[in-house]
Amino acid sequence: MFDARKITTLVMLGLFTGATFLALSLPAKAAFMPFLVGIPGMLLCLAQLVIDFRTDNRAEDAAVGKSKDEGSRSEVQMFLWLGLFTVALVGFGFVWGGPIIVMLFVRFSSKDTWLNAFFAGAGTFATLFGVFVWMLELKLFPGLVVQALF
Repeated sequence: MFDARKITTLVMLGLFTGATFLALSLPAKAAFMPFLVGIPGMLLCLAQLVIDFRTDNRAEDAAVGKSKDEGSRSEVQMFLWLGLFTVALVGFGFVWGGPIIVMLFVRFSSKDTWLNAFFAGAGTFATLFGVFVWMLELKLFPGLVVQALF
């Protein structure tokens, strides 16, 4: 009935719900960010719970049939992408490094088309710049390379 995936989703649902309810007692400007993260997080966790309870994990595990070599390879790949993401953010900042690494991830790790990768990168740029820099007027870390050049 309950496995690690469902328990993790329930814990995350609790965290997002708690953040949302705590934000109700904050002033409007301070509550914006917890609402911005908490409400979509709650909705995604609820959707994941519905998916988890509607599918049978044993049938899914048998269909996938991953070997230990494939699992360790994907783990190494995950850490590699995490390292690349960190280097991109530290080097080029959130506004430029984030979209570049998202585009590369979608293209090479997800093996999607360049068009979809471009739209993912453009969406990341629009979100980071449009929401955080333009609308919220936050100063995001510009990156060490960008700071050295400009």
